[in-house]
Amino acid sequence: MAITQKHQIKALIELLGKENGEQAVFLRTELARIMKEQPQTLHDVIEQDFHSSVPAALVHNMEEVCWENLAQEIKLFSGKINPSLEEALSIVTRFVNPAVKPEEVTQDMDTYAHALRPLAAQATGTEDLLKIMSAFFLQSQRLTVVPTARDIKEISFGRFLQKKCGSSLCLACLYVLCAERFGLEAGIVDLAGRLLVSMRFNDTEETLFADPIENGRIQTAADCRRYIDSRNLEWNESFLTPLSSRTLLRRFLGNMIFILNKLADERRLSYLRRYMDILKLHF
Repeated sequence: MAITQKHQIKALIELLGKENGEQAVFLRTELARIMKEQPQTLHDVIEQDFHSSVPAALVHNMEEVCWENLAQEIKLFSGKINPSLEEALSIVTRFVNPAVKPEEVTQDMDTYAHALRPLAAQATGTEDLLKIMSAFFLQSQRLTVVPTARDIKEISFGRFLQKKCGSSLCLACLYVLCAERFGLEAGIVDLAGRLLVSMRFNDTEETLFADPIENGRIQTAADCRRYIDSRNLEWNESFLTPLSSRTLLRRFLGNMIFILNKLADERRLSYLRRYMDILKLHF
């Protein structure tokens, strides 16, 4: 592996916005290699030499290098028999912020789960556990759900963990990932457009559902049926079937596409549509 020195990286960054044609292609290829092989060195150069004013050309090229890489990651993700939700959330996070490393999402999740574990250990059943988790997320950690996401940043799971504000889908995923770390059965169901967290403490208990939008309000399967009846819809058992990680990734990407369509942001939309096409091949 060729090691590029800091002064060489600085010179490459300064040239990115000036060159065109074959030279520009070469510079971008070099940037892609450095992002993959020397991410910390690149980070250090940006912090030390460009912290107050990061060149727009660098940001533009780093985003597109990352987005190209994500297309390959989504192909690998889609080809797995049972890809993890955490992997999907890492992809979503890095589309919004290419500077985030995949392990950072895992580390932030581990921090939340570590703080919640002693409280969760006191739970006596599913209802008790859901109440403990909701109180921890919404009261202790002061996580906030936005009624309607207006910026794709509010759909980024990694940013949600950091800023403690984001979409209801982000909060639902947090319930599930913490439950998985505790060895529990959990998922996200789509009740005719209304996303609920499904959870079961042990095999002897019924599955209960928490509504992330309504402060974690707990519902039974019967409550869910009554809700569908109130909408004058026909009941289908699939309403209570947990969504796959592929479906959830599609939901995140679809939400971002909805927002960016309003902004007519064709640059980012072109990548998101490409990702959706990749997922459709394995859906």
